[in-house]
Amino acid sequence: MKKIALMAAMSKEVSLLRPLFEDVREKRFPGGVCLCGGFCGSEVVVVQSGIGKVCAAAASVELIHFFQPDAIINTGAAGGLSPELAVMDVVAAEQTAYYDVFCGGEEGQVQDFPKYFDADAFLLEKVMENCVGLKKGLIVSGDRFVTSGDEAAKIRRLYPSALAVDMESAAVAQVCHLYQVPFLSLRVISDVPGAEGHIAQYENFWEKAGAESFETVRCLLKNLVEK
Repeated sequence: MKKIALMAAMSKEVSLLRPLFEDVREKRFPGGVCLCGGFCGSEVVVVQSGIGKVCAAAASVELIHFFQPDAIINTGAAGGLSPELAVMDVVAAEQTAYYDVFCGGEEGQVQDFPKYFDADAFLLEKVMENCVGLKKGLIVSGDRFVTSGDEAAKIRRLYPSALAVDMESAAVAQVCHLYQVPFLSLRVISDVPGAEGHIAQYENFWEKAGAESFETVRCLLKNLVEK
């Protein structure tokens, strides 16, 4: 792949990605300012979308129109929903879905769209090749920062197999589904809703997180550009 787009919601997340690339420069595009750089001969664009589904969808559309990437990879922090996960674990979204959508049919499904948006099979295969300790499964999205065990339990009742919860992945997946752009979400677990000291978990994640917490992104990019 010659042109790969990375998207993260927050400036903290973008700053963790920046050291991965060479010759980084800022560039304006209709959605704001992005970072452009190189990675082993491929062009990489890093966009800060803003938090939530609307910001993520708007940034995705602008990114597709302006840069025409070969793939979009959404990354950043997520809350853990599975007891198998701990802070700093990384989840590759085999599928994404909404937990806060109801259109009168099946809970979580936008009318005329699939309930589950599948990751691009090639991207998923490449990220699972050499990236150590990676978990794959379902990531669900909604416009809430999930803080309590009751909220997490409600989401698990709707999606018993969900590994993580965030605020953007499914929205980016839906846009990529519309525009037929290969998509994958990679999320680092920052906290476990309902756990003792949950808020401290989240705050400490940003204190302790270094570029190594996004090492899976580097691993995926390396696998994608290898000849």
